Amino acid sequence: MLKPLGRPVQVILSMKSSSTTLRAKPPALRRRPLGQRKRGRPARISREAIIATSMEILATTYVDDFMVKTVAERLGTVPMAIYNYFASREELLEAVADEVCLAFKPPKPKEDWRETLLAWLWALKRHADRHPVIHNVIGIDGHVSAGWFRIVAPIVRLLSDIGLREKKLALAAYLFMSGAASMIYIEAASAATRKSMSFAHFERLSPDEQQMMIAHGSYVAELTEKDVLDAGFAQLIRGIELFL
Repeated sequence: MLKPLGRPVQVILSMKSSSTTLRAKPPALRRRPLGQRKRGRPARISREAIIATSMEILATTYVDDFMVKTVAERLGTVPMAIYNYFASREELLEAVADEVCLAFKPPKPKEDWRETLLAWLWALKRHADRHPVIHNVIGIDGHVSAGWFRIVAPIVRLLSDIGLREKKLALAAYLFMSGAASMIYIEAASAATRKSMSFAHFERLSPDEQQMMIAHGSYVAELTEKDVLDAGFAQLIRGIELFL
């Protein structure tokens, strides 16, 4: 059975040799606007494009809020197209972590283990400046990413070489590396606010407290990123010394 066309058919009657002929006028073709993609055909994508787009999203989105659907929308395609490259959301996040963490260049070991730790801390700081998304892929869905393990593995090995073992090694390494990541992240997020400390609800403080905070705030505004990280990194290294 013929299916009816989607619009009315104009019928033209013409008499030929006492017979009636029906002629259907074809519907007018609808042109797509210039540059508009044909419906039903997903945009051409690649593994590299998916990872790059995911990194852009994670630069401003918490990992818990990351969705494959958002990546697909950015790329002008459908979620199923993303799953052709990555079997799951977690696999995509792991790929992003690998992409970011494999770009980390660990410093060469120094003669003094303290100098090696300090060089590693500053190398991590520079890497985080270039790839701020690293803060979002250290932990993925409740576990530490393999990419982050690759970055910290030389530090675990170093701490083992200087005599730390078992639980003491685990605790020292955890405090050192979590402290380093937190310090770098917090400094990047709050450095600008030091220049203009907020005194919201200042009237709730006593006169003595107000004077103290005003004096304190003037010194805080003078602190530089190097001041903060030099002192913070030194404390992290002294913390390792306490375990020896």
